[in-house]
Amino acid sequence: MGLFGKKKKNRPTKQRYIPISEKQYEELYAFYEKLGLSEEQCRALSDQCFGFEVIVEKEAQYVDDWELPVRSVRSYMSEASARGRMMGAPGAAMGRAMPMMKMAVSDACMPMAEACPPMMGMPAVEMMEECREPEPEFNSAETHHAEEIENATPLDRPQIIFSANVNTASWAYVRNRVMLGNRVEPDFVRVEEIINSYPYKLKKPKDGSLFRVSTQMGPCPWDPESELLMVGIKGKKADKGVAQNLALLVDVSGSMEDRWVLVQMSVMAIISKMGKGDHVSIIAYSDNTTTVVENLECSDMDKCVKAVLSIEGIGGCTRGSEGMENAYRFLQANFDPEGNNRVFVFTDGDFNFGVTSEGGLSEMIRKKRETGIYLSIVGFGQSNFKDNKMEAMAQNGNGNYTFVASPGDILDFLWERLVSSLVTVAKDVKISVELNPQLVKEYRLIGYDARVLTQQEFNDTEKAVDGIGSKHNVVAMIQLKRGKAQQQYQTRYVTPQTGGPADELAFIEIHYKTPEGENCEYTQPITLGDLEKEPDLNFQIAVLLAAFGLYVKDSDYKGKLDQAMLKDLLEKVTAASEGGMKEKYGHLEILRAALKR
Repeated sequence: MGLFGKKKKNRPTKQRYIPISEKQYEELYAFYEKLGLSEEQCRALSDQCFGFEVIVEKEAQYVDDWELPVRSVRSYMSEASARGRMMGAPGAAMGRAMPMMKMAVSDACMPMAEACPPMMGMPAVEMMEECREPEPEFNSAETHHAEEIENATPLDRPQIIFSANVNTASWAYVRNRVMLGNRVEPDFVRVEEIINSYPYKLKKPKDGSLFRVSTQMGPCPWDPESELLMVGIKGKKADKGVAQNLALLVDVSGSMEDRWVLVQMSVMAIISKMGKGDHVSIIAYSDNTTTVVENLECSDMDKCVKAVLSIEGIGGCTRGSEGMENAYRFLQANFDPEGNNRVFVFTDGDFNFGVTSEGGLSEMIRKKRETGIYLSIVGFGQSNFKDNKMEAMAQNGNGNYTFVASPGDILDFLWERLVSSLVTVAKDVKISVELNPQLVKEYRLIGYDARVLTQQEFNDTEKAVDGIGSKHNVVAMIQLKRGKAQQQYQTRYVTPQTGGPADELAFIEIHYKTPEGENCEYTQPITLGDLEKEPDLNFQIAVLLAAFGLYVKDSDYKGKLDQAMLKDLLEKVTAASEGGMKEKYGHLEILRAALKR
């Protein structure tokens, strides 16, 4: 039994509970300890989840993906079974059990075999296994399919234009699939998110600037004829003292049932990072929307824990758009003009009532962001989650999209990086890298496939794209070949200009808005002299993660990249990391596991 886990021989009639192994319970308790909660608070949160008891059972297996099922036990079933056996009439016992079996199935509370008493000497589980049809594998997870960016010449396409992406959802998905030994679906791999998942030590902005751009260049391992240009953008640290005014919108519909333990952990991770002067409101939604608590002062952790424990998992359909409308309406009525007003949605994105389409949800959120209220998404699920909807909602809400499939995800991407996700220092960040055709004959941006922008979108101040939070890093890797560019696609009336300083390799231009909505731009030339230094560990790690992303995506542009090359890159980074930049978030461990499998 775990530290404070409960074992009950005689559970109350119609009790619903979450069975958990001793090891899992201890990890659950240790997680809440990590958040800095008291022993009593850890015990309360570990013993209860969304109105259900968490019970340690000897027979419970450790669940790697933390999708812990809710079970139901009716004590009178065992009593009816015993009476049937005492009467020596299997048929009579079965007759009494059948209505209860039907009820168990209709309530989706427990497998039929558990409800059925032994019959004619055959254990109930074996009896049901004999007549059960095998269930086909079904995965209803959805994501975007984005064609990879092609090679181009600076004369045909002079600028690389893309929006910033500081989400961690794709990396979290990939690393959990790897650790569970499951296949990684290529469309779920966003290479730029894998690259940007690492906390690089980039140079900080100075002289009051919002950004600072750092560049490095070195050889491309998978294409000996090419080099890799690393462009790193560091956001400034947000001013202290910004009050947080958060609405935590929790999906408690039927599709979330097995994920409620992770949801509760995620909610508490965010609340535990808040302090005096910060407020949270909790709203739960499924068939209907329920306000659990309003404007709770985060410094009173006992009240916060009680509020989280009062959330009830009720099942039913998912009226996600209605829940978001209510959360926005609530924050508008309680708007803090000096604070950070943000909705956090905890969901699998499987909305089935109200506004359900990706386009409809994006348009709704795009309009709401004009009120000064931002939206971030915390996504859950293994086989039934809507990655495309959640990413689009976060992008249009000027927020972040974090995917959670383990306690490690919560600690790494919600708890430790929460400040970066909460305070936006720049909105609608669009990046242009223009390459000199006298020095670069061909190039390709790695990743950002779904975030490429046109010249018109780059200059359109109303175009909504991603923002950058406090101390955020944005890293882009550009594969290029040196030499003089040749125009591949001739035009009748337009001849590209090839002017510019002879030693200027690239020109970087960033368009963005301040949190107050002022349109600004930042420019910086990159000369060959800027790139003379030997690449540092930041560059080596970015190359390794870019290679890993191309490898698991099975990219058309992976060149000579194979398992042996990836292993060699990993060994070099591992050796260089000793005594240098400390590894975080288990990147090297995940890559080692991927290579083994």
